[in-house]
Amino acid sequence: MKEILKKAQKEHYALGAFNFSTAEILKATVLAAKELSSPIIVATSEGEGGFIGFREAAALVGVWREAAKLPIILNLDHGKNLDIIKKAVAAGYDAVHFDGSGLSYKENIEQTSKAVKYIREYSKTFDRDVIIEGEIGYLRGASSLHQEKLEIKESDLTSPEQALDFIEQTGVDSLAIVIGNAHGVFAAGEEKLHLDRLAAIKKEVGDKVFLVLHGGSGIPAEDVKKAIELGIVKVNINTELRLAYKAGLEKEFAASPSETTPYKMLQPSIDEVKKVVMEKIKLFGSENKININN
Repeated sequence: MKEILKKAQKEHYALGAFNFSTAEILKATVLAAKELSSPIIVATSEGEGGFIGFREAAALVGVWREAAKLPIILNLDHGKNLDIIKKAVAAGYDAVHFDGSGLSYKENIEQTSKAVKYIREYSKTFDRDVIIEGEIGYLRGASSLHQEKLEIKESDLTSPEQALDFIEQTGVDSLAIVIGNAHGVFAAGEEKLHLDRLAAIKKEVGDKVFLVLHGGSGIPAEDVKKAIELGIVKVNINTELRLAYKAGLEKEFAASPSETTPYKMLQPSIDEVKKVVMEKIKLFGSENKININN
């Protein structure tokens, strides 16, 4: 799985990490990736994994991986403790994100290091190269539509020097950074990335880790493109998929209020989510990076 990310890092494109909380969102994501011959990351948060079931999510992804003949990485998004990390990898997840950003810097290093140690031991024991991601900086918001204006403070941003120190002390494979990004979509204005901060982080850490942009929903396309050029390898998308899913349902309910067949009611949601995923894949530059016939 690391080779997929290394290829993206070397060729300056990014993989979309698309969260799913229903089988329909997963289906739409995979169909979009297959149509565009793109590798993808699919993810569940703790809540989404709890709703679907971690083993069930891994089984669904395994079936789609084989049926679509796609390289699909299954990721745990924002795992807040080691017990969740253990549960995810035991279920078959290929990558995990340990989010200790809400802790003090010292405690974040301590807890992330424990998670890395566990993943390394697990990978060696079961001959599985599981990827582990850490996070530093304060990422505001939640995966929803916000009416208030986004305000990013200087103290929220990831420090380049701290990023290097964190990587060296923990040994993470990937690092989620804060450069003006936030969770969710903000109706009162777009998020603007501090690209100079990203450039400084990249200069400091080089290719030691895969740099990750969380809160990819709602960021202007030009900022996303520049961020990828500067070294972002993974972009997380969730809120835009949720909004598309909801819009599809509302459209169908309005058009066919007497419809009771679930697969008919859900098809518009699949179509809407697929559109968003296809747009993101093209934006991230991962289109035609694999041959699905091989």
